[in-house]
Amino acid sequence: MFDLGGATVLYYIAICLVAAGTPGPGTLAVLNSALYFGVRRTLPLMLGIVFGLGVVAVATVTGLSELVLHSKLAFAVIKYVGGLYIGYLGIRILWPLFNSKQEDVKSQKPGKKMTFVTGVILSIFNPKTLVVFTALLPAFIHQESSVISQTVTLTLILLLCTFLVHLTYSTLCGYVSDFFVRHMMWVDAITGSMFVCFSIAVLLLS
Repeated sequence: MFDLGGATVLYYIAICLVAAGTPGPGTLAVLNSALYFGVRRTLPLMLGIVFGLGVVAVATVTGLSELVLHSKLAFAVIKYVGGLYIGYLGIRILWPLFNSKQEDVKSQKPGKKMTFVTGVILSIFNPKTLVVFTALLPAFIHQESSVISQTVTLTLILLLCTFLVHLTYSTLCGYVSDFFVRHMMWVDAITGSMFVCFSIAVLLLS
């Protein structure tokens, strides 16, 4: 085992909590799903996000993410797959607003809920996640100690922080869902628009 030091651990946890809590495609997907379906049916999405982050964390430490970031083709594939998928989610949310009567939009739920696979794709195919991980994890790894032990510990802390933040968000959504359900047309308009904006931002990322 290794000792990060109390202050270093708290600093790392704080960074993880801020990163997890900052609005992004994953967080936005959790909020939207929790408002519609509740915490229990949002769990697969949250677990998918955590699993995807774990894959990115392993890729970062093994040097794979570094290769991806320096490969124009690999980075382009991740960028376009991730950006287009995020855009697809946004359009899927916005489509009923333009394709149904206002009364129908207010009363209906989306035909498809976001799944485990959705969470995995949002994590793995988000180039910003690769960039953040490549900058974050190596900064806390000491070469004189076991790299594997440090990687496992830091990754588990990151995944736990992410899951707890998303669980907190989805639980809070459960308490206010009754209010927002009456205004889901506006919630969907904002959520879908933000997904489209995230999609554009990812596609323009260089």
